[in-house]
Amino acid sequence: MKILRKLKTFRAIVAGCSNWREIALVKLGLSNKPVKEIRLRNGLTVGLDRGIRADWGEVFEPAIADIYGVATSDADLFIDAGTNLGSFSCLAAYTHPSARVYAFEPDEESASQAGRNFTRNNLGNITLVKSALTDDGREVQFATQDNRGASSIFLSSEGGGVRLPSTTLDCVDFSGAKSLFVKLDCEGAEGEIIGWLIAHRARLPSRVLIACEYHHWCPIPLSETVQRLKDAGFNPIKRTIFDEQYLFAEKAQP
Repeated sequence: MKILRKLKTFRAIVAGCSNWREIALVKLGLSNKPVKEIRLRNGLTVGLDRGIRADWGEVFEPAIADIYGVATSDADLFIDAGTNLGSFSCLAAYTHPSARVYAFEPDEESASQAGRNFTRNNLGNITLVKSALTDDGREVQFATQDNRGASSIFLSSEGGGVRLPSTTLDCVDFSGAKSLFVKLDCEGAEGEIIGWLIAHRARLPSRVLIACEYHHWCPIPLSETVQRLKDAGFNPIKRTIFDEQYLFAEKAQP
């Protein structure tokens, strides 16, 4: 299985990146040359502030492999909860220049890198919100794990962190949108954000697609979220991609 995954990863790198050779050499341990930029074949570039070894997971799945399927989506409004260095938002905004993208990231260092990536690609259709996303806008205890943000509400054993205000999706302008794509990689808050989407379904566009990495420490069990989605008329599908657990759900108004 590990060999098959590596082969699949290599194929995705070759297919998606114009600088695939230098990336592959580093990934194979054959080069120590720092790779600070991913150049996609479609013309998009993603800068890596810490280098390819540290930031690989933040660019491979959402941009190179496009596991969420954003490039082929017909959405005209995107929400990126947990944007990190901005790979998903960059791909969404770059491949859908007339769409609007909201990127949420509470970690200052990551948000700054995301902002630089938006600027380097001249993406003016992204709104960067430097805040954690919750269902009620409460104050949260925010901690940093491995130099990338994670809320200690869901990883309380980590300790430390700072108190920060959060925001809700009330800050998103849903007016005029026909199709909404919501990507969630928010370290345990995905359950409550999906709950917000269900509770405010009447405010959303006629078509909604939710795609998220569901973390095992999320206070709301995956089974409960799946049932709530079904009750709300969504068709939730659980998938394992590159050994991580993802949840996809879609609903269109009749």
